[in-house]
Amino acid sequence: MNELEERLRAAFDARAQTFEARPDAWARMRERRPWRGLWRRPAVHALVAALPVALLAVLVPVVLGGGRGGDVAAGADAVHERLMRDRTVAGEEVAVANPTEGRPLRLWFATAKAGYPEVCFVVERADLDPYGGCSPITDEVITEGWFVGSTLRDGAETAMDWGVALPGVGGVTGVAADGEKFSGTVLRPEGAPYRLWTVTYPARHAMAKIELADDQGRALGEESRERLTGRLGAATGASLDLPAGVTARPYRPGEDTEVAWTRHGANLMSAPVKALEQQPVILGMEENVIMGIARADVARVTFAFPGGASDAFATRPDPWGLGVTLFAGENPMGARHGGSEVVAFDARGAVLWRRDATSDARDDAFPATGEVMTLPGGLRTWFSGTSTICLSGDASPEGGVKCQGGARDAGPHPLKAITYLPAPGSSTHVGVADESWESVRALLSDGRRLDAVFLRGKDTPARIWHVTIPNGDAVLVGFTVKTKNGRLDRYPERNVSCGRKAVGAETGRQSLPAGMTAVVAEPSCLAFFEHGKPSPSLPGPLPGEKLSDLLTADRPVRWSTGATAWYGYGPAGTARVELRTSNGLTVTMDAVADQWDQGVTLFAAPIPKGAEFSAGMSITGYDAAGVKLWQDGPRTPATPRSTPS
Repeated sequence: MNELEERLRAAFDARAQTFEARPDAWARMRERRPWRGLWRRPAVHALVAALPVALLAVLVPVVLGGGRGGDVAAGADAVHERLMRDRTVAGEEVAVANPTEGRPLRLWFATAKAGYPEVCFVVERADLDPYGGCSPITDEVITEGWFVGSTLRDGAETAMDWGVALPGVGGVTGVAADGEKFSGTVLRPEGAPYRLWTVTYPARHAMAKIELADDQGRALGEESRERLTGRLGAATGASLDLPAGVTARPYRPGEDTEVAWTRHGANLMSAPVKALEQQPVILGMEENVIMGIARADVARVTFAFPGGASDAFATRPDPWGLGVTLFAGENPMGARHGGSEVVAFDARGAVLWRRDATSDARDDAFPATGEVMTLPGGLRTWFSGTSTICLSGDASPEGGVKCQGGARDAGPHPLKAITYLPAPGSSTHVGVADESWESVRALLSDGRRLDAVFLRGKDTPARIWHVTIPNGDAVLVGFTVKTKNGRLDRYPERNVSCGRKAVGAETGRQSLPAGMTAVVAEPSCLAFFEHGKPSPSLPGPLPGEKLSDLLTADRPVRWSTGATAWYGYGPAGTARVELRTSNGLTVTMDAVADQWDQGVTLFAAPIPKGAEFSAGMSITGYDAAGVKLWQDGPRTPATPRSTPS
């Protein structure tokens, strides 16, 4: 492990054992962990891209698909055939007009060899070879629709953005950065598990987001285009077309210049040129392509994968005067990936740099402390150090090995491994057990309660717990932990689909200030709407319980923020709530009893201009006589939190 990798590993270890200072950080982290829906890296920093492929599985999941790049000239049908070699079609294929190329864009859904769903595409181009790829749709989708690709490229007068939407999405509207709107089209492929959408617009109008509506035209929310493009800063040169549909372009997001790679309008990765001072080749893998940046003296880069697959990529000098070389091409491993030997050569054939396949071993990155324990389904889990736990065998698109650290008394927030085959598959949750815990129980939306199994490996620093939940209509809504002194702690899971499913529940909503409404919704959440549009939800009552059961003396309030308002719920009897932000602003609002007999009071107010919601803020509740009933905070980043906010 070189100095660069050591530094990143140290940074990861530090990050794994800290939470954001914001009081609702855990809830927000759970809500966005990691970016779900279609996995797309807006920008992969070079320090990440420089790591061995296996370590990328923790920080930047690698998803591969497709096949050998030398055959692309055979045409779009050959690209399609190669993509489907290890996949099965899931529904009807559609072809849409590509206004940029004047040729069809072919879209369809497929089931990957591992069993998870993917969206696939073949792009036919007017003056270049066709290319295609398949991108995974992961197990937890955090939005009703999302961007997958765009036909926009240099010199285009008209472009089209396209993406995936959940069943039930009936309308899409593109919104340009200047506010102009463009009506889109929602496609419903026969037999497909999802829907597709397209928005065509003049290229001079930079798209900023899409607005989504259900089949009845009711607003479902919006999705930013930054999921597709990220924030790259100012471009410092023209785009350069590379093989396999990859485009490279230099940007200056800060003091240093970075090279970013895109494909069908979606950013794949970026790498700062300065990083080449520490390592002569920086590479990344995304979809079915390999791409990278190298020193000026690197003329060829070769890859050798387990099983005999190999390929060689010739480099080309950059046209921007940066003094580097670039390479890109389709990955020979198709839908598989693993440790690879990478060798860089100069123009005379001399070896300049080599990375052995053995450097990809995950056990080297996170070596086991004590016994490596085997779980049902062939999963393996182990401790690395005293507080980091790792889990391998995940078949989801994020795949590979997952590791996380943290205090053992911070709740049962587990690692999760998913299997899809044999259908319907299952999800296994694994966490570190505090010595005071007597039992851990998973609660499902259909009322089932599944007890976790405790296990302690030889010479491990602590016990672990694990529970397996069959995939199906019932979803995990939370965990309960019973301690040896008889206390029962509740840890609800944030359900990201709550607001979406509650859009149709127009009766039973309770009106609140600041344009907010709220309703208790299935499968266990309190859904909020801001001026009629879904806003981040809060944990709802666990099966057979009330919202009041989620409030404790240690955590007497649950809250979140929307675009312009902050809101939440606290104990019954609260008549007034006072917020003091971390930068000294104070807001007072009235609280009202909930109308659903949940034993809580609700509050909402506009977010104060310039307010900072971070460490040091506090929320206080008073009764009708002005007597203080409870207070949450002020807190510091080091203060452990036993429940999510």
